[in-house]
Amino acid sequence: MKLIKNYLYLSGAEIASKVVTFAAIAYLARVAGPSGFGYVEFASAVLLCAGLVVDQGFGPYGAREIAKMPGRTLEVVSEIVGARFILAVATYGIVVLFLLLYHSAPVLTRLVLIYSLGLLVMPLLMQWVFQGHDQMQTVAIMGLVRQGVYAAVVFVFLREADQIWVAAVAEVMGACSVAAYGLWVYRRQFGSSLRARLALSPQLLREGVPIGLGQMFWMIRMFGATVILGLVASPQDVGFFGGAMRILVALHSFVWLYYFNLLPSLARAWKQSHEVFAQTIAQSLHLVAWAGVFSGVVWVAVAPAVMVGAYGPAFAPAGATLQWLAGVFVLAAISGHYRFGLIAAGRQNLEMVTAALGSTCAVVLIPLGYLRAGPPGAAMGLVVAEAVVWLASWWWAHSRLGLRDHGRTMIYAALAAAIGMGLLWYLPLPSLVLRATLAAAAAILLAFALDRVIRHRAFHVVTLSLNWVRGALDKRVHEAA
Repeated sequence: MKLIKNYLYLSGAEIASKVVTFAAIAYLARVAGPSGFGYVEFASAVLLCAGLVVDQGFGPYGAREIAKMPGRTLEVVSEIVGARFILAVATYGIVVLFLLLYHSAPVLTRLVLIYSLGLLVMPLLMQWVFQGHDQMQTVAIMGLVRQGVYAAVVFVFLREADQIWVAAVAEVMGACSVAAYGLWVYRRQFGSSLRARLALSPQLLREGVPIGLGQMFWMIRMFGATVILGLVASPQDVGFFGGAMRILVALHSFVWLYYFNLLPSLARAWKQSHEVFAQTIAQSLHLVAWAGVFSGVVWVAVAPAVMVGAYGPAFAPAGATLQWLAGVFVLAAISGHYRFGLIAAGRQNLEMVTAALGSTCAVVLIPLGYLRAGPPGAAMGLVVAEAVVWLASWWWAHSRLGLRDHGRTMIYAALAAAIGMGLLWYLPLPSLVLRATLAAAAAILLAFALDRVIRHRAFHVVTLSLNWVRGALDKRVHEAA
């Protein structure tokens, strides 16, 4: 029950912050145009990739260690914050060197320099501390603070296309505000000021760095995709692809939040017994697989209209790109069980290998896909890379963690997705809304027809609802008498 409550906190705050942030990004895209927006996307992608060097997987590692031994909180925080400060200074220097070697447009240089100031704030971002203590309400508030400040700065100060540097200032101010809030809560709760130990211990490097490398490889596939494309594509095509990727990343954040919330529970389940660990993953996988079928069908149906509605008619050519990115979303949601399961079980080295395989495929396939089919081709390459991650992580989880008997769920979900997509594309109906409704309804009906667990859970929910209604009516009758 606490797991559900925590996820509701996180998802509710994420919905609110994403609505505000996406409104700010849509406003930014309309003001800057496809080319200007391409510059912003490239610069922010550089920052996010550099930020993973600073993070280095220490956040998930720290959350896992705190979840297992809460008494070590002050020790773990001191070590991780100090290590991140060292990495932040070094990474900022690397970014400046990159700008000196990469002869970019002046507007892009200014954007990257301002964005990079956020690297120096990253060591003070404390969400992972409260994650380890299952205090997701605090984490949710921190997300709202950061995105709220970002959106406020963009809406108030950005007026012309030549002011796109305001977006970088907004990002840095958002990071500073959430750092200040996190430090205030940390001191109130733990009764101690933040103390950084400027050292990199062997255990931190041994266990944290593989997680960080895994995250870095993930970033290469997601945000790095825009950087890779920016090296071979026109600013306009980068804007089209970056606009679609923004929507993918915004929605993928709910997948990340799900596993952010699930990781402490998986760590405790692994410590308890293999049976509890396997059951936790199996139940979650079943739910996510069927949710992925439904969301994937709806995503493909509405993608073209979403691009135009969000960014304006100039971004209409990016609709097909966003449709292909639905596959990345669904595959990432499914593979997360195996990736985070490996981390929870202390097999972060294997998770890193799966991420490296996917990123290698992305580096090769994104530019090849773009040269063959433009931005949609780049998105196709990203789908293939994510499929490699899924298959590799499944194999390691199957062979090293003993996770089995997931095949039937995957086959049924894939069959329902294929039928839903077929109805969406080939039904002889002029209305896209009607075709999408029928396709989604068919996917839901197939879930009930093929999967007895779905039927059992639905019957259980209906029974509980009827019992609640019956109890409420009996109470009213008793009170009236």
